[in-house]
Amino acid sequence: MGDQVRQWLPAVGAFVLGVLVLKLKDWFKRLVDKAAAALYRRLAGSALLRRTALRRYTVKTHERNRSFFVSFRPDENQAMDMASVYVPLRAATGFGTEQREATASLHESRQAVVLGVPGAGKTMLLRHTALAWARERYRPDESATRRWYDPRRRHRVDLGTPTDIPVLLALHSVDLDAGDITAHIVSHFADNDFPNARTWVERALAEGRLAVYFDGLDEVPTAQRPKVARAIGRFMKMYDRCRAVVTCRVAVYRGEFAEEGIPVLLVEEFDDRLIQRFLYGWPWPRGLAADTVEQLLGALRDTPQLKPLARNPLLLTMIAHLYSYEYAGTDQVLPHNRADFYNEVTVSLLRDRDRDRVRRFPPTLRRAVLQQLALAAQSVPSDAYDRLAMPYEKVRREAGTVMERYGRSLDDTDEVLAEIVDRSGLLLAIDNGERFQFAHLTLQEYLAATALQADVLLDRYRGDPQVWRETVRLWCGAEPRDCTALVREILALDPLLAFQCLADAQVIEDSLADEIIAHFHALLGDESASLEQEAVVAAFGVVAAQRRAQGGVVFALLCAAARDTSRPDRARMAVRALAASNVLKAARFLADGMAELPGAEEALVAMGDLAVPALEERWTSATQWVARVLWRVHTEKATLALWTGLTTLRTSESRVVAAYLADLLRDRALEEVLRGARVLTGLGDRFEWVWKPFARRGDDQMTRAVGTLANYLTTIAGDPNAALPADVRPDPRILVPLGLVDTEADSPVRIGGPVDRWAGLLADPVEDVRAGQRAERVVVREMMSAGALPHWRGWLIGRMQPQEARRTLDALLTSGYLTKAMWERSADRLAEWTNPYWWGLSLYVVTGVGVIARSVAALFGWHPWNVAPHWIVPTAALSMVLAGLTLYLPVMGEEGEPSKRVVYLWLTWITLSVPVSTAFALSTLLGNWTVAAVGILLLGVMGLWLRQVFRVAAFELSWELLRLVHALAAP
Repeated sequence: MGDQVRQWLPAVGAFVLGVLVLKLKDWFKRLVDKAAAALYRRLAGSALLRRTALRRYTVKTHERNRSFFVSFRPDENQAMDMASVYVPLRAATGFGTEQREATASLHESRQAVVLGVPGAGKTMLLRHTALAWARERYRPDESATRRWYDPRRRHRVDLGTPTDIPVLLALHSVDLDAGDITAHIVSHFADNDFPNARTWVERALAEGRLAVYFDGLDEVPTAQRPKVARAIGRFMKMYDRCRAVVTCRVAVYRGEFAEEGIPVLLVEEFDDRLIQRFLYGWPWPRGLAADTVEQLLGALRDTPQLKPLARNPLLLTMIAHLYSYEYAGTDQVLPHNRADFYNEVTVSLLRDRDRDRVRRFPPTLRRAVLQQLALAAQSVPSDAYDRLAMPYEKVRREAGTVMERYGRSLDDTDEVLAEIVDRSGLLLAIDNGERFQFAHLTLQEYLAATALQADVLLDRYRGDPQVWRETVRLWCGAEPRDCTALVREILALDPLLAFQCLADAQVIEDSLADEIIAHFHALLGDESASLEQEAVVAAFGVVAAQRRAQGGVVFALLCAAARDTSRPDRARMAVRALAASNVLKAARFLADGMAELPGAEEALVAMGDLAVPALEERWTSATQWVARVLWRVHTEKATLALWTGLTTLRTSESRVVAAYLADLLRDRALEEVLRGARVLTGLGDRFEWVWKPFARRGDDQMTRAVGTLANYLTTIAGDPNAALPADVRPDPRILVPLGLVDTEADSPVRIGGPVDRWAGLLADPVEDVRAGQRAERVVVREMMSAGALPHWRGWLIGRMQPQEARRTLDALLTSGYLTKAMWERSADRLAEWTNPYWWGLSLYVVTGVGVIARSVAALFGWHPWNVAPHWIVPTAALSMVLAGLTLYLPVMGEEGEPSKRVVYLWLTWITLSVPVSTAFALSTLLGNWTVAAVGILLLGVMGLWLRQVFRVAAFELSWELLRLVHALAAP
């Protein structure tokens, strides 16, 4: 027994020692990680680690903003990718001005105030802006790499020279008594993996390297809002080199930053095109019909009262959810007002669809808890900090009162709260469950409205009108009984709110309705309160769309006011109200008076697809107007209407229609519409080559369609009297080939004139400042003056975006005018040149391995192949390596794209190494230097041929051209 123990003892000892080593290794690793973390927290803001800290901040910014929480989806994975449904918002500078993409407006304005209605996407705009900044420097969707100092694969962060580093501050959590704005910025960096950043933040602010986004001025307590606004104003003035943006609700903003002259950007509602784009990106549940989006869009067109809700991103999200689980595949009609819609959303979300999960509490109990919590949250004093969120103790207390009322045990309070949070998404647990808040303020206001009686609601409205305004409107929409008494009381306090209640109310006396309508009809067109105009227009539109008697009366009043040209402001507001009604008879009225009614074009564009049938009826009498409005509507239905007009109108009228269609082609979703359109033969046959580099298999119909558009564009470009709206930008996939290709030439045609000067102007961005205008415009003008560029080609290039025009001119100066064959095969040219590389590489390997093997054998004194003299093979191998390096270094040192250098390098190395390795291998085998001489001669011949190859490659394989074609083909 003792012998056995002694035999097992070493094994046991080895095992114990191994376990100890592993434990010590883990302990040591944890110790090192803790020490490194402590050192990082201490030195993150120092010059030694600040770029490392900024990289980690970039990664954290990306992780926090790449997905967002959609509480209206009952799926287990409720975090959605930002890119899946994000739609670029539009903004207008001030009121009634031209709309632009909000992101572009933010980039142009170093300081701005962004206003919007609840759920308009103000916060999402800021988060997407921060995400875009991070995505420029950190791309986790690409392959991770391993560094020599770190065996783990990591995604690289390329900071470059970081500017406009985003800082998102939620103003409802900013307490100026606890620290100034700079302190909150430092705290924000600490929360995002950049601790101890005070010194660095102060320096970055002074240098203007931060972009500070102050989100939610309206969510700051009313009493504290002036103080916070003044602090932000001082911050903007002190650090005027930094980008600074403030978001706020339209109804709450009181011009806090008007004295500083900070521009105001008003986030516009979705039009039909953006609604479609959002819905096509929505993650619909499996099993729904392929045309679900089309069915929902049709249902929205048939529900005028619900269509305005779909123009709000938050409410459109709720509509998509509701349709996914309640209406898709059924014959049910969507709700007709906001209150009914919110009711169905809450009922749908409180219904647990997962039958495998145990449901302890009925939906009625959970709804009662939500109503009590909404009432408590809505009753928080307006001067309290962060009034949107309630502490856990208060939430549990309020929920407990409902549990007692329903005869439930107070011990179940936490479980009912968890069930509401986990399964409905209507209530959110934040700060690790320390506080709770509703998914959105609109839901809180609706649930609070359903928990109150009229007299109590009036008392609360009188106490704080700003907080309870929306709640009053939602109460009128949710109340099935007569609302006359409450609305009459409201009329004495706030006539505009009474008008809005009239639009929402289900039952109200005709006398009161007539009184309210008469009051606002008399004020129609009053410009004294610009911020309230949108509310008045929306209320007029909702009432005019109603099937009740007041609806017809209001519609007739608006039509009469719109025809009254003696009062243009009144007429313009009436036109907008008619568009807000979202009924077909309003679209027909506006289309019939398109040339006379002020603002009719904008109103028809706002109506979207609903206006398309009315516009199509006016093709022959107002072609120019109809084409422009359809182009601005920018939807699939409008695109098909334009194409129908193109194929039926006279040639002179079709030119501008073709230009609008060429502009719409830039939208890849509308490209698919043209791909399926009926194409007439003959018009585009001469220009079928234009689309060849971008064509798919079986794309003949699209090729002819684009050829038709190209035919019309060349006609416009060649006619000095032809006019085209300045804001029309045809697709560069049409403009570029028309500007580059000489259809009559059998071989490329070089550009004459001072090519080097023109190329220098394009290459030097400083020249833009010297010339006072963009360099590509200067080059086009000089080329036309020198006769190197025909006027019609210059017109086409002038219609391109600046970057596209510059790339086109680069390719033109490098390659000259191309032939049709060169353009048609330009997308495949690089593949043609790289295919021989594989054959050459195979031959190189076969011959090179033999030489290397003989070299190794000679070095060790082995002579299996009777190689003599022994120094020939090593010399051959060395000469191959030296020749390769000699070629490698200068080629890799050239400027240009790396992929271009690699292609040229392989072509060169293969061409030279194959004859060299073959000649020396044969000479060593045969012992015949004649073979080597022949090989050297062959090498010379190949070198001369290679020189010609480079000439052809530099001419036909212009990398500027290839890069341009590939950029155009990319979505």
